[in-house]
Amino acid sequence: MKKAAFCLMAMVLLLSLCACVGKGPGAPQVDITQTPDVSAPQTTPPDAESPEYPFGSPSPAEHPNETTPAGPDKAGRLGFQGGNIGAGGLVCDGGDGYIYYRSESDRWRLYKARPDGSEKTKLSDAAPDCINVLDGWVYYLNYRDGFSIWKVRTDGTGETKLADGYCGNLYVAESGMYFDMRDENNAPSVYRADLDGGNMTLLYPKAWMKYYYGGKVYVYTSQLIALDIATGEEKAVAPTYIHNVTVDESGIYYWAVNEGEYRQVDLDGTNARVLVKGGDYFNYCDGVLYYTGIGENKNGPCHIVYKLNLDSNEKTVLLEEANEFFDQNGMWLGVTFRQLQESAETIDPALFEQSEEGQIFKGLNESVWYVLACGEHLYMRAALRESLVQKGRLDCIARLDGGVVIWD
Repeated sequence: MKKAAFCLMAMVLLLSLCACVGKGPGAPQVDITQTPDVSAPQTTPPDAESPEYPFGSPSPAEHPNETTPAGPDKAGRLGFQGGNIGAGGLVCDGGDGYIYYRSESDRWRLYKARPDGSEKTKLSDAAPDCINVLDGWVYYLNYRDGFSIWKVRTDGTGETKLADGYCGNLYVAESGMYFDMRDENNAPSVYRADLDGGNMTLLYPKAWMKYYYGGKVYVYTSQLIALDIATGEEKAVAPTYIHNVTVDESGIYYWAVNEGEYRQVDLDGTNARVLVKGGDYFNYCDGVLYYTGIGENKNGPCHIVYKLNLDSNEKTVLLEEANEFFDQNGMWLGVTFRQLQESAETIDPALFEQSEEGQIFKGLNESVWYVLACGEHLYMRAALRESLVQKGRLDCIARLDGGVVIWD
């Protein structure tokens, strides 16, 4: 593991903590040529290899290992659940007793496993993103093939390329695949295609795909727009910079980034209300909102991962990020966030090294990301000290229902 991976500048830490309070009204609006996304614990894959992929289109009549769909929809069955795709889509409940995921333990390859982590099986050498599972097939964007769209059967056979190009935000339903794809100018447009990749149709130019529900795609330009696919009717439902969209029968849920608020509106865009002020990494699913907020203990500020039941307003802590630094073996360094922030001169000079950017603190710290809901189970990609102690690596997938368990 490279030494650089263990270096953390104090300013980076403080900025990451400040990020959870949301951007102020003066923050710049999004550029349509830039992906409006947030950073993950690790943004480059553990390796740079580009594996060979088998081509060939299997007969649609051959569907071994049929699965139950991930969720219902007025217009058909869905291959995703809640806001998981907007949260990266790195873990997906197949509805067949398996969880489909991008492995942190095997160079981001596509795997499936039982909810308890047993029966881990590699399905593909692809590095998947936006994982959907429907009718015995796993659909995903392939990082190692320029974010093109692929599918593979849930038993690992029949891997097939469905669409070429730089695609994003893939939502799979019984009625088709919905996604955005960038052009030669790096500008996205929203498309629909059949589940075999055929009949690709432009639905909305110069826009990001944000959600699919009830025969409508929700796209973002400078505001959130609901487009009825059958009639072509469109309606603005959120006139602001948004992220983390989920839609169900109870309304439209989204993070108003510039206002620093997580909101709900009715399906027609009226009756807006604020559910949470501040926070980050929002994922609404089936009446529950998962998100990260800022807390504080004796060691200073820290991130706290919450589960908020919107009906009862009951809030549960799923994980509190350790706000003390450790070394590459997971040994505590005796340095807290507060000490680094307020009195760095009292820290052992041996824990710093000089670089062109200045003094760099060499301690490691934990970081958290989105909670992904998979049926009754909860998973989160994170960088956790316990993973370093157990597995020898910081990045992991943790299971959060019933305590924190290093799952992969």
